[in-house]
Amino acid sequence: MKIFLLILLFFSIPYLFCTAVENEEPPWVYRGRGDKYYRDGEIGKAIVEYKKALSASKRIYGTIRYPEVNLSLSMIYLSEGLYDLALLNIRSAEQNESMLQIPDTIYDIRYTKAKIFQKMNRYNEAMAVYESIIKKDENWNFYSKLSPFDISAVFFNDPELKKKFGKAYFEIGKMKFDTRNYDNAVHFFKMSIMYGFKHDEALKLLINCYKLLNNNVVAEKVKKAYGKRL
Repeated sequence: MKIFLLILLFFSIPYLFCTAVENEEPPWVYRGRGDKYYRDGEIGKAIVEYKKALSASKRIYGTIRYPEVNLSLSMIYLSEGLYDLALLNIRSAEQNESMLQIPDTIYDIRYTKAKIFQKMNRYNEAMAVYESIIKKDENWNFYSKLSPFDISAVFFNDPELKKKFGKAYFEIGKMKFDTRNYDNAVHFFKMSIMYGFKHDEALKLLINCYKLLNNNVVAEKVKKAYGKRL
């Protein structure tokens, strides 16, 4: 009897596997459920569905067609303090970025990766990621050379530029400020101000840079130029 059961099980495995595969849902269904659970704060269930989406995608297409899923997993692990898992998933998202349904999602991937590095105290790597972002900004080489007084005249009220590049400028400026590299920090704070990202905080830090560089005259002029904003 025991031998019969073993033989039956042996020949049943392929059938059971095929049935399971046939009953498997498309990757986008798992992803949709994962997104809903994520929005609802049901993190555990979201992770399960996202992993199913990746598994189904790999089986059906031979590759990961949903790098957005890796991005979502990375953001979850980042928020939970699981930085190694977060980094693993964000790198998978990068490797498959050509599959992104919305190309600009690459900025979300880059910012998430930089934040992971910052949380891991790997600041040089975080800096490199932010620098890779601003290299895509056509305005950087010209406007970074403007005086702080000229910035107010060319302020960009452009949500897209603010979202894509503003944070990168601010974060680089802040890291340079924290390492006392005030002379270089001013350029990045100027761009952050111009794009309207953390405008008031960037302005205060810009003024502090000039003061710490013993350039109080410029610091006061900048403060007056922006009037009551501070």
